[in-house]
Amino acid sequence: MKSEDVLIAFSGSGVTTYTLETARIAHDANAKIVSLTSNVKSPLAELSDLVIEIPGKEILSYHLEDYYARQLLGVQYAPLTPIGTLYELRAMLFSLSFAGSLIENNAYRWFKKLVEGLKGYIPSQRDFQSLYYSLPKPRSPLNPLTGKTVVVGEGFSGIVGSFFVTRLRHCCKPDEDRECYFWKDKGSISIGSRDMVLIISGSGSHIPSLMAEKAKSKGARVVSITSYVESPLALNSNSVIVIPGRIIYKIKGLRSSYLPKNPLESIFELRTLFFLESFIYLLAVKENVTEADMLRRHSEFT
Repeated sequence: MKSEDVLIAFSGSGVTTYTLETARIAHDANAKIVSLTSNVKSPLAELSDLVIEIPGKEILSYHLEDYYARQLLGVQYAPLTPIGTLYELRAMLFSLSFAGSLIENNAYRWFKKLVEGLKGYIPSQRDFQSLYYSLPKPRSPLNPLTGKTVVVGEGFSGIVGSFFVTRLRHCCKPDEDRECYFWKDKGSISIGSRDMVLIISGSGSHIPSLMAEKAKSKGARVVSITSYVESPLALNSNSVIVIPGRIIYKIKGLRSSYLPKNPLESIFELRTLFFLESFIYLLAVKENVTEADMLRRHSEFT
């Protein structure tokens, strides 16, 4: 870090260890720090030259110790349910709107269009059921031979998929373990007949479709999320969840046929993110997984 650099730090609580330590390094180097946080009185905010408040994590009127105690008790705060990730979802919309303002100087107009795009998609109950009944059950003493879930995605779809893997791991009871991987988590992830592969690809072409074909050849169940029901990926899947929004450009020489032109063309990923967040909530309710159960699986290294 140098004095002419700018660090943009995202932390809802403003106390996340890695983010805070990185901000301190930037501060010591006299770099500018911009923080996006829900806690404008946090240590991160105190280090920052510019603080952008993104509401979401309701911790401002409580001491830090109370904040963690409230998580464990599940009182008025649900950090691992969709409402608990409100900060992250809003921060993503804010960031995309800001990127749009670099194309056309009106961030608020971009924000409104993104929100309207999200409201323009309503998933069906069948889509939630299709994913739920394809999902391997958690491993437990009574069910030791259950399979694993592997999520595949590239680019922004990969970010959404990786986020879902983290959330899905939390959805199990104390005596259970839900085995989930993002396809780039390890050097080698084997696939077998007990496993499910979830592939996220708006276009449904090229590498994602080839990976679906490979997974099916190993006996795994393939569920795809795509905008095109007639795509190679959809045709190679056992179940297809159609989420509209992807616009395909044919760009010669690129591995992917998708090249985003503006933030509105990320609407497929945003809709997929909200769909999967809703699914996490439904899964927790259906399997009676409590907030305390989910918190036991939460990473200690944040």
